[in-house]
Amino acid sequence: MALKLVLEPIFEVDFYASSYGYRPGRRSQDAVAEIVHFANPPSSYEWVIEGDLEACFDRIDHRALMAEVELRIGDRRILALVRAFLRAGVMTGAGNFERRLTGTPQGGIVSPLLANIALSALDREFEQRWDDMSRYTGRRQYLRSKGLPTYRLIRFADDFVVLVKGTKAHAEAITAELPTILKPMGLTLSATKTLLTHIDEGFNFLGFRIQRRVRRDGRPCIYTFVSDEALASVKRKVKALTKARTRNLALHQLLRSLNPVLRGWTAYFRFAAAKRTLSYLGHFAWWRVVRWLRKKHPKSTWKWIWRRYGLAGRPQEAGLSLYDPAKVAIIRYRFRGNKIATPWNDVDARAPGHRRMTFDEAEFLSRVEESLIYG
Repeated sequence: MALKLVLEPIFEVDFYASSYGYRPGRRSQDAVAEIVHFANPPSSYEWVIEGDLEACFDRIDHRALMAEVELRIGDRRILALVRAFLRAGVMTGAGNFERRLTGTPQGGIVSPLLANIALSALDREFEQRWDDMSRYTGRRQYLRSKGLPTYRLIRFADDFVVLVKGTKAHAEAITAELPTILKPMGLTLSATKTLLTHIDEGFNFLGFRIQRRVRRDGRPCIYTFVSDEALASVKRKVKALTKARTRNLALHQLLRSLNPVLRGWTAYFRFAAAKRTLSYLGHFAWWRVVRWLRKKHPKSTWKWIWRRYGLAGRPQEAGLSLYDPAKVAIIRYRFRGNKIATPWNDVDARAPGHRRMTFDEAEFLSRVEESLIYG
């Protein structure tokens, strides 16, 4: 963590606005909001390349990653420490030690940052193309008038989409270029998860179902729904918590485990068109808890259970009641773009005249000492 606290400010100022995963002040809703922004009129990007990197954290080439790190870090001791983290190895599920010649150890605190550094090569390629397509006002419109495509990358960790405004052939050509861009980092695309989709058909990204539909007034609009996989996932969690093995618990103990699951899932999807989905989830959780109570008290009457646990509303006990997702207000998440603030926005590493930053040993040691004292 001490190493991450020192490295993150240095590399964060170099990361691009199209990257959202594992970065301070950014979240998955920002990535979805950018997709909606570019797919909605007047931009109306129609073709979507759904990219998924195969075993991204396990296959990043160490040499290529260290080359990216060395562009910004000059202290050999820190570079040696980063190499040590990469070569540390992992413990398997069986408890065996396994060395890794590629990849960043999953579960390591600094691994997400290192993965972002490696994948910045992908961001950089598409950002350079985007800057070229936007050299002056109206250039993108000019390119499209000449039959050329315009496209934009949005990435969250190892999941990314490329929005294309052009023909299907243009989108297929861009898809064919992706393996060449990723090869220097030792990464490959997943053949089964990399798809080319039209926005009218819809696609899944970060748990959301994004699709263009026609509104009542006849105008096209991008909608974000809860994907079937995301709903099925939370239902499995609710079922697991209300199975027979938990019947020895009191109701308030069950609710302490169940409510955070419902509350967290609802908070994540409250920005989607999910009013009916949240109502259904609340109804589903109510019935699961009621069935759990019936089997917990097999000799009690239904009337007694109804009165004892207040089933006219949400099941409750000891001042704790079942969380109701349906009461959460659905709000629209605004696209923030380059307005997303970070603690280091006042430093522009790409400004003219900047020089490569290096570590101050005293600062690094003080960070280590703080982490050891204060956790």
